[in-house]
Amino acid sequence: MPVMSFDDIRKYRRCPRAYRLSVVSDDWRLSLSECMDISLRRTIARADGRRVLGHPVLKDEALAMFRDEWDECVQDSLAGDGQDPMEYFRRGARCIERFVEFTKNSDGSELMSFDVRGVQNLPYGRSVRIRVDEVYRRGDSAVICKYVTEPFESASAGITDEDESLVSALWAVYSLPGIERVVLQWRYLSTGEERECRVRKQSMDEAVENLSREMADMSSDKSFPPRPSESCSLCPHRNLCDSYQTTVSDSVPDRQEMDRVLAEYADLDEKIVALSSRVEMLKGRREALKERIVAYSDSVRRDAVYGDGVVVDIRRYKRAELPKDKTAVISRLKETGQYGSLSMVNYSRLRSDIIRGVADPEIAKMATIIPDIRVRVRRRSG
Repeated sequence: MPVMSFDDIRKYRRCPRAYRLSVVSDDWRLSLSECMDISLRRTIARADGRRVLGHPVLKDEALAMFRDEWDECVQDSLAGDGQDPMEYFRRGARCIERFVEFTKNSDGSELMSFDVRGVQNLPYGRSVRIRVDEVYRRGDSAVICKYVTEPFESASAGITDEDESLVSALWAVYSLPGIERVVLQWRYLSTGEERECRVRKQSMDEAVENLSREMADMSSDKSFPPRPSESCSLCPHRNLCDSYQTTVSDSVPDRQEMDRVLAEYADLDEKIVALSSRVEMLKGRREALKERIVAYSDSVRRDAVYGDGVVVDIRRYKRAELPKDKTAVISRLKETGQYGSLSMVNYSRLRSDIIRGVADPEIAKMATIIPDIRVRVRRRSG
């Protein structure tokens, strides 16, 4: 039997048909919830990689990491009915802020491992993939930490994904030397709450036994029956599911009307492409004329050129470009006590200080000074 993951098991528990479609479909898509979860865990792994090197990750840095991961992951996602991708992005950003709060007093020295990917053997020759966000040492105990990203999984609702956590605890017992006790910890990024408990070897053994039986049931399933629920409209494989298609409203356009809709859409799409090409051509032409206007302005030594009904103002200035990786800039700002007033949201002010020559010399060396010209057109009245 192939090695399964807990993501597979969760999908099967929710809806066997959706699980099957996720395995066999060539149109591999994520739900927005899965996209947010993956982006968050990748961001946490990147942040932990810096923490173990002694570089605490600040909120602005962590948010920038999350945006990068989200931009990459969202390309493979499919929004459900009525879902707004930006709402999930904003929710993920709030989760990242709480992650920074959870770790603000940690220098990473307690981390034994993070972003663990492994395989745990189960009874009856089965195996399951595990993923652990963090493992850190607390005395003679290993703390298995999982970050919970879903908003409906709150501490008040009880401990979630217990089987996964118990199997991860068993992995820690067999894989980490010198561990006498295991503590399971859940950090709820949607609320900022935290829960934890100690586990016994007996509980771990019972969990792997039950999980192995459940995986046996999954492997023997040949029909994968659908399990309709309110979440069907959010499933990224809903368009391939016969059960969902039968629930679609009768208000959907008929075939004849759809022919007209498709024809109109194709016509508008072609017009947009043509206009985009036209805009690019006009921008190129404008840039060529700008060069001629600037050349004339230089020859007559004037910053304003008057024409028939128009005035063109020419402004020559310099702009400071900071490096894309701003780690060194942020570090220097903190060293000099400027970070409170010159944080990421105020980089425009920092660039201005660099141009005026009043910025910290060490930061100024990191910037690239680029000459630029701005041309502004005004219509003359009268």
